Amino acid sequence: MADKIQTMILRYGELNRIYRDYIDNRVFSFDRQKFISDFCQEYNDMKSFEAAILELVLDRQKEQYTLILNSLKTEIEKSIQAYEVCPLSDSAVERACYRHMERYSLEIEAQQDVTRSLSKPLNEANNRYDSIGYREHTAEEEKQAEKEYERCKAEYDKERAKLNELYDQQKAARKEAFQYMKNRCADMYRQSCLFLDILKKYIPDGKRQDEPGKPISQQETADEQQEYFSMKLLSLIHEVCVGEQFEEISAPDFYANMNLHPCNCKLRIKPREKIRVCYLIFLMSEKLSKQDKDKWKAGILKLLDIDDSYYKSKYKEPVSDFPSDSNQKFAKEMEHIFR
Repeated sequence: MADKIQTMILRYGELNRIYRDYIDNRVFSFDRQKFISDFCQEYNDMKSFEAAILELVLDRQKEQYTLILNSLKTEIEKSIQAYEVCPLSDSAVERACYRHMERYSLEIEAQQDVTRSLSKPLNEANNRYDSIGYREHTAEEEKQAEKEYERCKAEYDKERAKLNELYDQQKAARKEAFQYMKNRCADMYRQSCLFLDILKKYIPDGKRQDEPGKPISQQETADEQQEYFSMKLLSLIHEVCVGEQFEEISAPDFYANMNLHPCNCKLRIKPREKIRVCYLIFLMSEKLSKQDKDKWKAGILKLLDIDDSYYKSKYKEPVSDFPSDSNQKFAKEMEHIFR
């Protein structure tokens, strides 16, 4: 059972690569959906998981089992974080399953054309062979008619067999796709949280190994984890504004910046877009409670190097009485997001 822990590390590593590719590139496939579903189904027994940990702890030296458990813990934490940043959408799962269902459609269509093209000469050969008995004919003519019919039938049967095989493959693919249609990422997330709770009983938490005399305040921890805006809203804003109002930045980094989380990639405003960004900040701040509004607004203005007086004088320009065409266009785009 101890081998189960090491296998889980590899499985979680693959899961995290799938999540990362989806977050960065919106790439997802049926094979990946199948992997997630099978992984979730295979590792859903918490008692078995804890028993495997106990076996590992009893069987290995402390340095060895600590290294293995810490590796698993790291991979589990990555998967939890990836899900919290950008959960896999149901529509992505449905598209992947639908593509799998229809994977043979083009081949079937092409093979149908081939089969149909052979059915006509087969029918003609069959008619000639059937009708030869109603008129005078030689043995050689009958033999030739029979030979032609057998040739046409053999060609048709060969191509028809290929078509039937494709039909069978399509039927199997559709059955398989229906079996994996459910998005299991939320289930995988819940299981990962339970795994993490169990792991913490056997290894130190490791997140806050601070030196004596340097306690971390509860407020500091809460600030780092606070989510002002959901990934759902920020994904819509990212799609519209990145490349237009902001310089290119990935969706996860955009999410981190907008929620004032630590991030190596700083969000930057493109030239001549500051006024529209001010209007965006105003719209976003209106989504927050009074308690969070001023705090977030001060943080995001500082992050984007926008002076507070400039913000107050400019944020309403896109919806002023006489907005420019570009401001008016931007205001309409924002209306679709924030309505």
